[in-house]
Amino acid sequence: MMIYYFYPMWHRVSFQVIAQKHCEQLRKYFRLFELDELALPFIEVTTRPLVILQPYFYPFQQHEKTLSRRLDKVHGLIGVDVADSDHITQYAVRLTQYADAIIVPSSFARKAYVSSGVSKPTHVIPHGVNQWWLDEPPNTPSTFQQLAKLKAESNTRILTCYIIHSEYRKGLDILLELYRHVHRERSNTILLLKTMNRVGFIRRPIDFKGGSLDMYLEPLSNSKWLTEKEQMELFDLSDIYLLTSRGGGFEHPALLALSRGLPVIGARGGAWEDYLPEWCLVDSVKSGRVLEGNPIHDGYGVEMLIDRAVEKTIDILDRLEEYKVKVKDYVNTHVRNELTWEKIGEKLRDVVQKYM
Repeated sequence: MMIYYFYPMWHRVSFQVIAQKHCEQLRKYFRLFELDELALPFIEVTTRPLVILQPYFYPFQQHEKTLSRRLDKVHGLIGVDVADSDHITQYAVRLTQYADAIIVPSSFARKAYVSSGVSKPTHVIPHGVNQWWLDEPPNTPSTFQQLAKLKAESNTRILTCYIIHSEYRKGLDILLELYRHVHRERSNTILLLKTMNRVGFIRRPIDFKGGSLDMYLEPLSNSKWLTEKEQMELFDLSDIYLLTSRGGGFEHPALLALSRGLPVIGARGGAWEDYLPEWCLVDSVKSGRVLEGNPIHDGYGVEMLIDRAVEKTIDILDRLEEYKVKVKDYVNTHVRNELTWEKIGEKLRDVVQKYM
């Protein structure tokens, strides 16, 4: 039996990155064809393939009637999606009726689906890291030479975070407030940000009141998307990854940072609890709605307590070498054994096999 895997092939989003990793692994076990999600409503299927669709909700929001009429032409449908908050809408629950199964990346996401009323089997398949990502030693900086020079000349400590979209969900306000307090205690810190449009850094706290964060950054790169090598270089130059997100189905950059030896600080209660060690987590409170007005994700998240996050950040900065050893031990015993893409591929194979 053939597998048709539909995902955004020509539109660069995080779903594309994960789907390509899935396809790379599934091709080891099955006959698989990759197709763009935009072609899904127009393709006439005659071979009764098993269809995997990532993301699941967006195509059904756009083409529910067309897609529902074609389901009798396929052997089965597996949807791959996330839960950006702790609840999904009843509209989203209704859309899951067309799938034979749903794949989500974390136990947090599965709990959100099940507690919202999803009755279809919902499987947890986490995101992963490449084996070479764990094994390759730090390289001489090439893309971010300016950052390497800055760090070497002034003994700068680099706090890194990705704020790609959904600033409230990603906790931009929490991040800036956290940095404000940390910089007061440790003036040799800079805040390094990957935004939607560039990579840049902030030397000292800013009074950010909306608008584009990019205008406040001292630019390092105007590349919208970084290659894996460039991301590796960025993490190898960093000292701590600040995961200030209130919500999200997994938050993959934090796993990548951890895998390159960075201590990560995140709020207790989020999806990242699946892969972060206990000592990376700080106490949190319930947040407001993560994505106000969203037709799919209508729940709440968690937000870290600023004072606890500041304490943790300062402690890590003051005992950085000790924490790097703890990270290395955790990566070798947990990430290497459970979260490489090869291991994820085996889990994905076992789930897909159930619906062949």
